Amino acid sequence: MRRVAILLAAALVAAATVLTGAALAQVDSTGAPSRVRSVLTRTGEEQDRFEIGGGVVKGFFDGVGSFGYRRFLRQGAIFEGNLMGEMTGTSKAQLTEGAFGVYLLLRPVKSYHESWRLRPLLEGGPAFHTVVQAASLEGLGRTRYKAQVYVKSHVYFGVEALLTRRLGLVLRQRVSAPSHRPFDYAQAAILLR
Repeated sequence: MRRVAILLAAALVAAATVLTGAALAQVDSTGAPSRVRSVLTRTGEEQDRFEIGGGVVKGFFDGVGSFGYRRFLRQGAIFEGNLMGEMTGTSKAQLTEGAFGVYLLLRPVKSYHESWRLRPLLEGGPAFHTVVQAASLEGLGRTRYKAQVYVKSHVYFGVEALLTRRLGLVLRQRVSAPSHRPFDYAQAAILLR
């Protein structure tokens, strides 16, 4: 399983490299740059964004806090691609859990327009996760740790509201497959572009 997770992570990085490399200028055989045919169609505010959020978790934990970074990769005829990294943390009683995930998310191009201030959100794709749990054993005065690496696919649906050119709000629900992990949640996040 660990070998499969490492191979999938390498594939995600390679896909991101290929997608961003397609946006670079084409060079002809003489070494002189030819016409630039950019596939990036987003403005500067739409290229990168940070998300700070919190959510209600389905499962053992009551809530989750998150910090994420999203990078627009490429827009095709049907989907646009985004690469997202997210750190999450939660705790309950003597158990604390932290996770880091890398997502390759595809969003239908026709599901919204960049000029809309209120945008429906529908996107999905594979993700690579690393989770660390720390359990404080009461009465024994020590903490036990457990780590796990896994790959899942996620679908997000919700709404994005752009309050200003640089600030917005995201309300979304995440559904995952397989869904045996407690980190499937409803989330509200502030986005900074």
